[in-house]
Amino acid sequence: MPRYENEDNEPTDPGDPLLKARILPLFPLPDVILFPGQVIPLHIFEPRYRQMMRDLLDNSGEVILGTVLGEDKEQLTELAPVQPVAGLGRLQKYQALEDGRFLVMILGEKRVRIRPHIGNELYPQARIEEIDDSHGPISDQQLTWLQDSIHSIKQDVDLPEGTSALQLSDLLMMITPMSVAKRYEMYAIPTLEERIDRVLAMQPHTDEDEKLD
Repeated sequence: MPRYENEDNEPTDPGDPLLKARILPLFPLPDVILFPGQVIPLHIFEPRYRQMMRDLLDNSGEVILGTVLGEDKEQLTELAPVQPVAGLGRLQKYQALEDGRFLVMILGEKRVRIRPHIGNELYPQARIEEIDDSHGPISDQQLTWLQDSIHSIKQDVDLPEGTSALQLSDLLMMITPMSVAKRYEMYAIPTLEERIDRVLAMQPHTDEDEKLD
């Protein structure tokens, strides 16, 4: 199970919302962003992350995929400086290879804020803070723009009825051509409304004046 500790790394009552902080395994990845609903395949070969995998199989299967950008990628062999907003994922499928490596599929569940945690494990860990993704009403016009923009980039994408504004905006962010740094900047925006505005502003709409009204 995830652990709960306070700032002094002392066990606390998990029911105390002011003190508790979940401690989860952190897997830093260069130029990778885990979006909610996205499935990412991973090849686990380093000894410390093999141990992480064994621990995931014994526990909840939750893991943080942290984004490492730019020159920070050079520090992946050490304690990589990951960005403060990360993807909380869950182990969906795995294959244990005879030599101890793992092939795994991680499903993104939500965005979380993270703080590094120095524990006793061989692999990195982080405290997580849940991000409230509740939002005000999204207009039908914005939903239409999101859907149209997605189909203008990928005509064969199937958007089931009832696909949420959160899902649409995340999908559009994932497929819109941009640098990883720019994509992460938008991913980390705290409110859905602003993320929608920003990703729509990048689309080649001909009716920009109407879009900004």
